[in-house]
Amino acid sequence: MHNNRSRTFFALLLPILLPIGPAFAENAAYAQLKGRRDISRQDVPLPSFSSAKSIYGENSMHEYYQVPESLKKLADSTVAFVNKRNLYFDPLEKKYRIKNFSKVSESHYADENEDFSSQNKLSDCSGAYVGSGLVMTAGHCVSENKEDRSYFENYLMVFGWKYDKEGAAAQDFPMDAVYSIKKIETRALEGSGNNKDHRDFALVRMDREPAGRLPLSLETGQPLKVGQKVFTIGYPLGMAVKIDDPDQAQVYMINPTVFQTNMDVFGGNSGGPAFDSATGRIIGIVITAIGTEYSYELNQDFGFIADFSLDKDYIEYKPELGTVLAGAAVRDIVMGMLHDAHASISIMDGTKYLVTLPKGSRFENRSLMFSVVTQVGGIGLFKRGRLMRDSQDSFGTGVMRLPEEIIKLVQQP
Repeated sequence: MHNNRSRTFFALLLPILLPIGPAFAENAAYAQLKGRRDISRQDVPLPSFSSAKSIYGENSMHEYYQVPESLKKLADSTVAFVNKRNLYFDPLEKKYRIKNFSKVSESHYADENEDFSSQNKLSDCSGAYVGSGLVMTAGHCVSENKEDRSYFENYLMVFGWKYDKEGAAAQDFPMDAVYSIKKIETRALEGSGNNKDHRDFALVRMDREPAGRLPLSLETGQPLKVGQKVFTIGYPLGMAVKIDDPDQAQVYMINPTVFQTNMDVFGGNSGGPAFDSATGRIIGIVITAIGTEYSYELNQDFGFIADFSLDKDYIEYKPELGTVLAGAAVRDIVMGMLHDAHASISIMDGTKYLVTLPKGSRFENRSLMFSVVTQVGGIGLFKRGRLMRDSQDSFGTGVMRLPEEIIKLVQQP
C-alpha cells in the first residue's frame, strides 16, 4: 500500500488505526507535534482517518434488551455495516450466519475486566434507515473507489445485530435483515477537519426496500441549541448495537458544519444517527471525536536508539535495529516528548541517543510514545489497556450537521 517511509510516517501519526469504524479527525500525535512547534499541515500531513472515541463520565451505553420500547424501535431502524467476508449465506435455512468475528479484548489488547471486553466485534460502521430504501451514514464509511477498504460493494447492511437478553447476541440474520448497497446517492469527505468547513456524510441506496422497518425522522424544523440533550445509537467497536442514555449528553459547541457533544462513542459508531433526546428525531451523523480509548503501562524498561540523521521531517521505525529514525528538524520536538515521558537519555554521537523508557510508564493509545514502543518493541511490552474515561464536563464527539443534499433526497417524493 505504501513504501516503508510512508508506512512508518503514518505509524507515527496514526498509532492506532483500528480495523473497524474509522472517523475523520485531527490526529493526537499531530496535535502533540503542532503544540510544540509551529509545523503546518503541509509539513506534517493529516492522516485520512482516526478511530479515537471516548466514554465521558460513567458509561452510558446500554444493550438493546435494557432499554424501553421507544428506544428499541429507534434501534430497530439502525444498521451495522458488515464486511461481506464476515457473513455467509446458508441456502437451506435461508439465513446469513456469522463467519468471522473476534473479541474486543483480543483485537484491542484490552484488559479483560473492562466494559465490553468479552463481546464480539462484527461491523465497521453504523447507519440510519431514513425511508425509501435509503440509509444515511458517514462519508468515510463508504467509498466508490474499488481500491479503498471502505468500497461500498464490500459491505452488507444488517438490521438486528443486538443482544435480545444478557449473554445472547444474534448469531444469524434472516434474509429480510440483510441488504447490499446498490449505489451511493450522495457523499462528501472534505474540508480541513476544523469543524468550519468539514463535510463527512453519505446517503446510500439499498438493493431493495427493507421489510417492516420504520424510517427514522430527520429534524429539519428546529435549530440546534447549545445545551440541548442528545444521544446516539450505533455499533461501537463493531459490537452489537448500543443505545446511549438520552439524558446524559448535550450539545456543547455549534460550528457551521459540525457540532460537538459529550456522547459516549467509539470507532464503529461512525455514521450512526445523533438524536434530539426530546423528539427522537435525527439531528446529525456521528463522525469523529478527540478522545483516546485506552491507557497502557509498560511492563518492563524499554530501550531504543533515537537517530536524528534523516534529511526529511518524518519518522521511520527500524524494529530490526531497535531504532527510531527522524529528521534533525524534529529532534527538539521528539526529545521534548521523551523528557516528558521521564526517559533516560544518553548521547551516543552527534545524531544518536540511547533512550530508555522506565517500567510503569503510562501512555495513551494515540500518543507518540505508544507508537514508538509498539512499532519498535511490540504491543507485548505493555500491560493490557485500561479504558479511558474523560470527565463528564469535557466534550469532543463531533457530529456532522444534516447536509442539505441528504435532506433534499430524503424529502423528495
